[in-house]
Amino acid sequence: MKDDTTRARIQVSLSHELLDRIDAYCTRIGVPRSSWIQIALAETLDQRDDVKEDGNR
Repeated sequence: MKDDTTRARIQVSLSHELLDRIDAYCTRIGVPRSSWIQIALAETLDQRDDVKEDGNR
C-alpha cells in the first residue's frame, strides 16, 4: 500500500492557456502533469537558492 503521509494536496489556479501548454509539454515528454509540476518547482527553487547562496542577487 502507498504511504501518502509525506504528500500534501494543494489547489492552484492557472490560466487555460498555461495549463494547455503544460499538458502539451507533458504529453510530448511522457510525464504526468503532477510529476512535471513538482520537478519544475523543485528546479526553480534550487536555482533561486543557488543564486542566493552565490550572492548574485
